[in-house]
Amino acid sequence: MIGFDIGGTKCAVCVGEEVNGELLIKDKKVIPTDKSVSPYEMIDRLCAEAEKITSDFSLIGISCGGPLDSQKGIIMSPPNLPGWDDVKIVSYLKEKYHGEVYIENDANACAVAEWKYGAGKGSKNMIFLTFGTGLGAGLILDGRLYRGANDMAGERPNLNE
Repeated sequence: MIGFDIGGTKCAVCVGEEVNGELLIKDKKVIPTDKSVSPYEMIDRLCAEAEKITSDFSLIGISCGGPLDSQKGIIMSPPNLPGWDDVKIVSYLKEKYHGEVYIENDANACAVAEWKYGAGKGSKNMIFLTFGTGLGAGLILDGRLYRGANDMAGERPNLNE
């Protein structure tokens, strides 16, 4: 499986594998987010880095700060990624690699990872807080990820608008 983490200052590509209920990171590459290029050019850079470390693109997971629509697979104008407006990243990567592709808010993705494999393993309720270019929270409530009505549960609204 491949993971793409898209952030306001840096992006990362990692290749992981689940072994005996544990997640093993086999390789990882971090690159700066280049805001002078189009979102799809930046995505292609991530793909190029991934292609250097693996040829298995059957499962891709993407984490990105919101707002986004995880059901439609669209990044919707995150304040830390100017110009990333209605980026149809899931369909773009499905067309490119013909595998399964999913996107999740970065705080939610971290919450699920901690809940499944880390410090939150076995808990019914937990919160994961992110403090990066933006602020956010991933919520596990009653044993499942809580996204809220518009994929915005735990997100700090853009206070500059």
